Amino acid sequence: MYARISKAGLLTRSVPIPTAKQMRPYPRPRLLALASCVLSAALVLSGCATKSALEPLSDDPKVPTHWIAPLPDSKRISDLKAWWKSQSEPELTILIDAANAVSPNVSSALARIEQAKALQSKALSSLLPGLSGTASTARSRASLYSGMYVQDQAGVQVSWALDLASLSGAETSAARADLESAQALWHDARTLVAAEVADLYYASRTCQRQSAFLAKDAASHEQSVQMMQRSLNAGMASEGDMAGARYNAAEAMNLWQRQQAICDVQIKGLVALTGKSEPVLRQLMQSVWERESVPTSFAVETVPAQALAQRPDVYVAERDVLQAQARVMQAQANRLPRLSLEGFIGWGSSVFGGNRNSNSTWTFGPLALTLPIFDAGRRAAEQRAAEADLTAAISAYHARVRLAVREVEEALVQLDSANKRLTQSSIAAEQARVRLQSSERLHQQGMLSSFELEELRRQARTAQLNALALNLAGQRAWTTLYRAVGGGFKSSSAHSESRP
Repeated sequence: MYARISKAGLLTRSVPIPTAKQMRPYPRPRLLALASCVLSAALVLSGCATKSALEPLSDDPKVPTHWIAPLPDSKRISDLKAWWKSQSEPELTILIDAANAVSPNVSSALARIEQAKALQSKALSSLLPGLSGTASTARSRASLYSGMYVQDQAGVQVSWALDLASLSGAETSAARADLESAQALWHDARTLVAAEVADLYYASRTCQRQSAFLAKDAASHEQSVQMMQRSLNAGMASEGDMAGARYNAAEAMNLWQRQQAICDVQIKGLVALTGKSEPVLRQLMQSVWERESVPTSFAVETVPAQALAQRPDVYVAERDVLQAQARVMQAQANRLPRLSLEGFIGWGSSVFGGNRNSNSTWTFGPLALTLPIFDAGRRAAEQRAAEADLTAAISAYHARVRLAVREVEEALVQLDSANKRLTQSSIAAEQARVRLQSSERLHQQGMLSSFELEELRRQARTAQLNALALNLAGQRAWTTLYRAVGGGFKSSSAHSESRP
């Protein structure tokens, strides 16, 4: 039920265009007094408290004051947005750009940005008056009169809903938050694509090197079989020794073939991510497989709140809270008075019996104030539901912050562990290489059997395989940390050039 206060048809006239002498002063004081009374009443009734703004991230009690896990060495610092280009891996940059061009997630994020921009324009348009042009013509003939009656009219219709309760402002804020959220999701999609490509890129290089080592190991076992066969023929070995050598050779060949299959699967994955043909991709990766690589380090914000503020998902969760606040404001505004104003300005002419008359038509009004009185609690229920959604959004935001803290801490731990283990593994591989060189000299002097030499060679290759695996773990740890700290996302307007 509504109580409607209006001055319908206020000062509506349709008269011939007057001359300067015929024009009479319009009773504006009376109109202004009426409008002032209506506006004052609406403003008094529109006072209402809204939810407070979202607290800054640094004030969240769930965010630690410092990282517990050790921070990486930041002697070599690069801009995180251009981190991939700082790796001295031009092929990686080419593959990331190709993957972004064909990624459905990136395309979907771009489409959402365009949709959010359109919704923001729609929300902004609600703050301004609406203008509509009209034009009409009519022809008629009456049997009692001779001649044709012609009437033409054109004009502009004006309508404006005065935003007394900041309803349009809340809609505009929600639309702006939705656009910012879409832009953050676009960056997150690009970060995910880059991380996936980099993971397969590094894994493919490691896989090819591991495959080469396993191929040498399989060849070594085959040589052992041949030597065992000669020993068996000379009566210096048993059938059981021969069976054991053949078993080891078969297992080594099986491991090499399995590793080759893994390498081929990784190539298939890069083909699917980048959209490049497999022959072109293999040719591009050929130089990558032969090149050493050490990831460029980057600095991590020592203050967790600053680091987490650069994560797109945390930023999106914060925008969700702002949109929930806007919905609460809208629900509150729906319970307040509304003031609307309409008007029309037009020009018309009529022809009858050879006589033409011209006139102007203008209308001011109705100036209407709508007061909600009784709706069986529907608007109050909508407000309570909006407030509940806001509480849920704040809770989800805090949960997202805690998850972000966990992911960064875990990435730092993994990176630190990989670096420490890689150091020890590199020492072990180097010592195995030195021992193998010494054993080869002993074998040449006849002080070490061929079987013992082959075993030492396999141990040296195993140590090298472990070092390669740990090097890959370190590269993946850097990629994980890159994602955990947001991939170079900047939410401030100062960095708007990074947005589409």
